[in-house]
Amino acid sequence: MAATRTGHDGVLFGLVELDLLAAHAGARFPFPLRVPEFGRIADERAVLLAAAGVTMRARGLAGERGPLGVAAEVVTALRECRGSVDLVLTGPGEALGVAAIVYRSWALLCRQSLTGDPATTGVRIRRVAQNALVDELLRIVPDVRGVVTMPITLPPDGGDPFALDEIGAVLPELLGAGQLGATHRVGGRAELELSWLDGPRGRVRVDRGDDGWVSVNSLTRNEMRYALSNVAMVARREHDGS
Repeated sequence: MAATRTGHDGVLFGLVELDLLAAHAGARFPFPLRVPEFGRIADERAVLLAAAGVTMRARGLAGERGPLGVAAEVVTALRECRGSVDLVLTGPGEALGVAAIVYRSWALLCRQSLTGDPATTGVRIRRVAQNALVDELLRIVPDVRGVVTMPITLPPDGGDPFALDEIGAVLPELLGAGQLGATHRVGGRAELELSWLDGPRGRVRVDRGDDGWVSVNSLTRNEMRYALSNVAMVARREHDGS
């Protein structure tokens, strides 16, 4: 049977299929992807993974000697991962998790719905060139203009009535939210996390300092691109600190 076509949206994998690939690679999927280890006991797990292997062979994603095509890329990416970019987007009644696994000169872009039954949605995966990763991630983030506002600062107890009134004026309604970060294989979690909120008037970034103070500022599309470039740089570093 011909291999599954990737297309622009990539290949949709079931969670047990991904569990099998992770076991084959000897590494798990990064945050925010939710790919559990299936099977309550060893025998049950063996049956489930064997069934996933049969399904993948029927789809042209595995042969007698192991994974093929995009499935083989998944195994390679997990084994040779230098780092990953994580993106979580939420909106009314829905949430999307995205992980970009960086390896060699590529990145695997993995998208998973974090609402509903993950067993029926799975994870959609496609390979992109590292130098296209920022553009690919930016396309996923809804295009919302930055709010026109002066910086707003909230004390740790959040009890400043004037600042709270300003927040209410800037964000009269919450339409969406997001968070962005990166993890390096050697250096661990990067201190470059970005969080934002979307409302009718536009987008703001929310930063919390070590002292508990919270600052709210406009977040433009260009600033979003800059943040994506920074986290992508962390994920693709050859060595920690290079």
